[in-house]
Amino acid sequence: MNEMLSSRQIMILVLLFMVGTTILVVPSALANEAKQNAWILQIVGTSIGLLFLALYILIFKRNKGLNLFQMNERLFGRWFGKGVSLLIAFAIMIICAQVLFYIGTFITTQIMPDTPTEAIHVLFILTAMLGANFGIANLARTAEIFFPWIILLFVMFILLIMPEVKPEMLLPIGELEGMSLIRGALQVVNYSYLPLFITFAAFNSTLVWKPGIGKAFVIGGLLSGIFLMILVLVSTTVLGPANSETQIYPTYVLARKINVGNFLQRIEVIVAFLWFIFVYFKLTLYFYAMMTGFGEVFQLPNQGKILCFPLGMITSVLSLVVYPNFVYKTKWDTTTWTSEAILLGLLYPLLMLFMTAYKNKKASVITAAGPSK
Repeated sequence: MNEMLSSRQIMILVLLFMVGTTILVVPSALANEAKQNAWILQIVGTSIGLLFLALYILIFKRNKGLNLFQMNERLFGRWFGKGVSLLIAFAIMIICAQVLFYIGTFITTQIMPDTPTEAIHVLFILTAMLGANFGIANLARTAEIFFPWIILLFVMFILLIMPEVKPEMLLPIGELEGMSLIRGALQVVNYSYLPLFITFAAFNSTLVWKPGIGKAFVIGGLLSGIFLMILVLVSTTVLGPANSETQIYPTYVLARKINVGNFLQRIEVIVAFLWFIFVYFKLTLYFYAMMTGFGEVFQLPNQGKILCFPLGMITSVLSLVVYPNFVYKTKWDTTTWTSEAILLGLLYPLLMLFMTAYKNKKASVITAAGPSK
């Protein structure tokens, strides 16, 4: 079975992953920092995020044919590398549980309040397990099928909400404090760009590094930034900066304001459907990375697919306790997650880049010296 991914598939997966869970919450987070200038933070964050993508592409290309956990063993030695891989796999498990928590909270508070959270978590993790078990190539083909519908629904949503847009809500432009700019841009990078490294590095071995692959990562990252900037602009100009800031899910509230001739109303299901697609692919990519990690550490065949069911059940239970309450979640996301994202998405890749350069230089010196007589 051919597991190699095309440039188009990489671009779509990057877009879906980076928009992911941020589609509903990013307008609120940025409005809290910059009010009517939230869209500027998205532009700055996207620009910085593209630099991180360039770093990741460099690491991926210099370690062709190896996934993240194989890279760890090559760069850090067998046993220390396995220890690092195990820590990364457990970190991804916690992130999977957090994504499940977001799903359950959204559905039980906005759509189906009488449905047990446990049932929602189990149903979603089962679909993620199915997608991960079929392999990354099948997941990428599925993303290709959904991609035109995502674009169609998004364009339809924007066109239907346009009559409610009030451009004056963006005034005055440029009233930004230095720390607000830094914190806002950091939030964009934290949620969209930094988690990409540990996830996509997990299937770097399936990438054939032709010139178009690197461009696909950049285009996917750029499109996700444009996608989210449009949402932030629309949210600010329809709901207003103050309302965008106070709403937990401003994009979902935004869809409720669509009213075409008092006939086409309450179509927020469009936003919900879009979010379900985005979050499904993000959750499944995380789950695939986690499964591959444990499989490599314990040297299991088929990327550790034998662990698919037990890991899914553990993650489902963990999702019920990973956040004791909403206040804890808010504090975690604004403090602990920032440190964790910087560690996994900046310091760890920089260390890997340094070790890759060191190993390659050492290998070239040995090769140049030739065999000893």
